[in-house]
Amino acid sequence: MIRSLLLYCIMFCSWALLAQEQLTIDPPVVQRQLAVPTRDINHEEVMRVTITNPTRQRLRLRWDKEVVYQPTGWDSYVCDKMASYPTNVTSNVDPLQGVNAPVVLSPGESFDLFLTVLPYRTAGQGKVVITFRNVNRPSEVLGRATFQINFLDPNVSSNIAKAGARINVYPNPVHDRFFLQNAPDMSRVEVYNTLGKRVKVFEQPQAGDSFPAGDLPQGVYLLSLIDKNGQVIRTIRLLRRDFRP
Repeated sequence: MIRSLLLYCIMFCSWALLAQEQLTIDPPVVQRQLAVPTRDINHEEVMRVTITNPTRQRLRLRWDKEVVYQPTGWDSYVCDKMASYPTNVTSNVDPLQGVNAPVVLSPGESFDLFLTVLPYRTAGQGKVVITFRNVNRPSEVLGRATFQINFLDPNVSSNIAKAGARINVYPNPVHDRFFLQNAPDMSRVEVYNTLGKRVKVFEQPQAGDSFPAGDLPQGVYLLSLIDKNGQVIRTIRLLRRDFRP
């Protein structure tokens, strides 16, 4: 009985150690904001993260690319330690896509993974998440890298620069998503309609976050920026409008 219990404890501790395996991803979130290139239709914006194996085991990594949102017409592709992949490839290990090229990392070894975004002169916001797994244990997520990029219309970019350090919301009017420029640390963002009813709450916003507003009816709204002490930092007027066909 004691031997069985001891064996169970050893197996459980070994499983727990394996389950805690994590990759070191530096930085875990890449955020970029710039004016959309208007002259070069083939402009490529390259973002990089460094992936390190901090464990004592040799890892065979699978990555999966998920486009959370982006304007219609944008493309993106991944370059890892092994190769650069076409825009339609969303994983380095996927029989359905005819790809089987896991990234092999020895203990302590690192490599740079690049995400390249092609906006094709189209302004908008995009978010791509790369999820890493061990090929031998595909159900376990070892880490994620998040890429957020905002290509501003040149006129919007110019107006933001002129505004200096003033807190701004853009685009305004908004169709789908809006950003906050020069906002301080906040605990939440609250959205109210003109009747004073709170219709949305965004908890623990981070710098560079975008906020979905596409499900709101057209009209005027007020954004209340709330600090860590529950005090209103500022209230900003936001206009929600659909695109005209």
